[in-house]
Amino acid sequence: MHHIASYSDQLLVLSGVSGSGKTTLVTGLTTDFDESNAAFVICPMHADNAEIRRKILVQLISSPIFDDDIPLADTLLRLASTQTKPLHIIIDDAHLLPKSLWAECIILNQIQCAGKNIAVTLTVPPSFLADLLPQLPEQLRRQILPISIEPLSMPEREALYQTLLRYSDENPFTPREIVRSQLEKQTGTPQEVVTLLEKALHHPPEKVSSWKQYKTIIIAAVSVLLALAIWLGVTQPFSKRPALETVTFPAIDSPAFLSFGQQVLAPYFTLRAERLKKAEIEKVLNIAEVKADQVVDPLSQFHGEAPNAEPDAAALAHIGEVSSKSFTENKPVEDSAPPAKITDVQPLTSGAEKVSRLISKAVFDTKKPTKGYTIQIASVTQIDTLRTTLNSIGNVEGVRIARYKQRWVILVGNYSNSKLASNAATQLVKTYHLDQPWVRKWADLKDYRLQENLPNREILE
Repeated sequence: MHHIASYSDQLLVLSGVSGSGKTTLVTGLTTDFDESNAAFVICPMHADNAEIRRKILVQLISSPIFDDDIPLADTLLRLASTQTKPLHIIIDDAHLLPKSLWAECIILNQIQCAGKNIAVTLTVPPSFLADLLPQLPEQLRRQILPISIEPLSMPEREALYQTLLRYSDENPFTPREIVRSQLEKQTGTPQEVVTLLEKALHHPPEKVSSWKQYKTIIIAAVSVLLALAIWLGVTQPFSKRPALETVTFPAIDSPAFLSFGQQVLAPYFTLRAERLKKAEIEKVLNIAEVKADQVVDPLSQFHGEAPNAEPDAAALAHIGEVSSKSFTENKPVEDSAPPAKITDVQPLTSGAEKVSRLISKAVFDTKKPTKGYTIQIASVTQIDTLRTTLNSIGNVEGVRIARYKQRWVILVGNYSNSKLASNAATQLVKTYHLDQPWVRKWADLKDYRLQENLPNREILE
């Protein structure tokens, strides 16, 4: 570097990245020139031409009288005869110089002083030099000698680290392997080596996490396992899912299925039929006993009628025959015993006969009274509901059925005043547990039509 700066006729441009040692090199170069008159300037940002010229001329000439607005070439040509040593101008961070000063420096390199050309050395980053050279003409480009600072090799980094460590007169407890690993991570600039040494001398060592220590091992193990799984999947493919077998169930309406169901459910339905028949017989017997005891109509005291004490013998005989026939027909086939003979007439009846007999007390008289009062028991629209209501009050005398619009109305009794009707209504509620009946005047029932017989169909609109 010293030799090139002393004997080269070209403008020396030293390029390197930040921290590569450009400033250190040019500073040492300044102190080595004992036979030359050197000027060292660090260019600040946003400096004008006059400031840079003034800093250079102050170091080169002893006379304080000069004009910093005049270009350097003119001033040095005027003072060249008074100089006894060659001149060397060194400017650090020259990429901050204006372009006009760059032109003056190139011209200065062609001027001789004390028998030698004025030496000019500039430091710039590599990016600036790469942009500058294409902008210069070929002739000026030949006058520039670029020198690039290469990064330090690994042995050079270790040697620099150990040299600086010895000069520090300190011995930090830092294993050599850790220092080597840290130096390998660097880009090779001397500044990085100096920073690492300062960190080792003045800062406690950082704790390396276990994850960082074993990260490489874990990643390698996972990679091996993943590769093994892929290899096994390719060489030994996974077994396919077994095909689902179709299960066929017998049709619900098939003869075999129906026959089996009948065999299984036959005992249940036989027992169920016997229980239903027994319950119906007991119910009819209870009703017959009530009739046999000549239950007095609770409203007979209001009508002045005597209770009917004669039992319906024909109905009882008919009920006995129906009951006997029903028991004979529904007896299971496997019972080989002869049917039991009925010696006494049993007071049994079917549901339809019972309802017909109980409704027989209803008065089917179309002539409607015009005076007095009556009791309205119910107002329904369905025939079944009408029959059920009549069945529940089967022992009541003086029941009339009237039609009003689309409804059947059940009326009971004919009373001369409202008090008798109210007493009769109270007695009906106590005896048959009815909802509160409605005592009405016959005169208010003008639109009600009394029926000649029990209706057998629904009311149509």
